[in-house]
Amino acid sequence: MAKRNPRHIMVDGQPMVALTPKEYAGLMTMRRQVGGLGARLRVVRDTLRDTTEFLSALLAALETDDLAGHHYSAGSAAPPVAVLLASAPELLHHASHVAGYPHSRSPRRPRH
Repeated sequence: MAKRNPRHIMVDGQPMVALTPKEYAGLMTMRRQVGGLGARLRVVRDTLRDTTEFLSALLAALETDDLAGHHYSAGSAAPPVAVLLASAPELLHHASHVAGYPHSRSPRRPRH
């Protein structure tokens, strides 16, 4: 279908654009779809934010536990909890970035 130029009209001195009933129905359908996607994105964002806060608290609690004196790298043959603790800061940084936290709470790392 070829794209048509919009039909501009004046109504009570206000510029308007005239739509056919089919164009209007398509516009309303698109508006509902965008609204639904926005609502789903807000739920995902809120869930990610709650999860990030939970993981931050869990990480702090685990670090203050008996494992606080042991530093393991993510690739070492360490106990599973220690491996999780070693990889948690990077995961939290990524989740905070996706959740839209301000950069002051989670320093930005360069993209590759």
